[in-house]
Amino acid sequence: MTVEELCESIQAKRRAFYEARKNTTPKNQPTASDLGDCVRETVLAITNWRDRPGFDVELLQRFQRGNEVENIAVRELMELGYTVRIDRSPFELKDKKGRVVLRGHADGFIRTGENPQHPVDVPFECKSLNPNVYKQIDCQEDFDKYVFFRKYPRQLQAYLLGHNLEEGFWLLDDCLGHWKLIPCHLDYERAEKLLRHAEQAVEHIAGGTLPPYHYDPSYCLKCWAFKRICTPPFFSGEGMKIINDPEFADKITRRAELDAAATEYEKLDKEIKETLREAMKPEDNWIIGDFLISATQSKRKAFSVSASESLKFKIERLSEEDQIKKSSEDYEASLAKDV
Repeated sequence: MTVEELCESIQAKRRAFYEARKNTTPKNQPTASDLGDCVRETVLAITNWRDRPGFDVELLQRFQRGNEVENIAVRELMELGYTVRIDRSPFELKDKKGRVVLRGHADGFIRTGENPQHPVDVPFECKSLNPNVYKQIDCQEDFDKYVFFRKYPRQLQAYLLGHNLEEGFWLLDDCLGHWKLIPCHLDYERAEKLLRHAEQAVEHIAGGTLPPYHYDPSYCLKCWAFKRICTPPFFSGEGMKIINDPEFADKITRRAELDAAATEYEKLDKEIKETLREAMKPEDNWIIGDFLISATQSKRKAFSVSASESLKFKIERLSEEDQIKKSSEDYEASLAKDV
C-alpha cells in the first residue's frame, strides 16, 4: 500500500464511521438544548422525528471535537483544584397538569461555598466555537445575534430553573485552547418565555394540532422542516419564485460566510484607529510588525456642521524589501535631527 492509498483509506474509514451515526432518535418532550425560535418546529421535531434528517458527516465530526473539548475543560478545572460534578440524570420541568414539558442535563457543576456542610453547585455549559464567532461573544446577549446560538441562553436558563439555582456560567473554547468564562444569572423573563414555549409545544402534541407558522421567512429557510413537512404561506403563491442560478447562489453563500469576518473587521478597525488617534501626530509614519501606518491631517468643510480636522490612517502591508528601506530612511532621519 502506498502512502497515498493509506491516506485515502483513513479518510474513507473515518467518513464511514460517522456515516453510520447519521441517525435521528425519537423523544417524547422538548429538550433544553434544542429550543429554537419556533414552537411549530419544536412540535414537528417530536411528532415527525423520522422526517428530520440526521446531521451530516462534517457536523458530526464537529460535535465529536466539541465533546473532546468539553472533556479537556473538565479535566483542566479539576487540575486547577475545583470539584467538578458530572450529573447525567436529567432535570424535568412540569406544567400545572403534571406533564413533563422540558428535560435536559447540564455539562457539569462546580462545587463552591465556604461551608462544606452546605455546598453550592454552580452549573456550567462548555461550548466550543469557531474562533471568529468566539471573538464576538462577551455576554449572554451576544448569543442572541446568531440564530443557532440563541439556544444557548435558553439552555442554561432552563438548567437554572430546573435545579432551582440563581447563577451559572458558560465556558467558551475557541478550539485553540483559549477560554472565555461568561456569567449567567437567572433571567425570569427569559425563563418564563422558554417555559411557555415548552408548555405550548406539549399542549399541541397532546391535542394533535400544530402551532402557527413562524413569522420570519428567513428563519424558515434555515429550518430542517422547511418544504419537507412545513410550507409556510409566504413561501407559496404568485410571489414566490425559485431562481436556478448556481453562480449567483455561490456569491450569496460566500457573502454569508464572510459576514462574521466583516463584523470582526469593523470592530478591530475601530479599536485600532481609536488607539492611533491618541498616539500619532499628522505626518507620522510608524512600522508595526509587517505594516506601515501613515497619519495625515484631514479637514472637513463647514456645511450643516462646523468645520473640523481629523486624522486619517493608511495601513498597508510592507514587503521585506520595503521594511528594510523604510527602516534605513527612519534611521537616517533620526541621525539628521541630531546634527
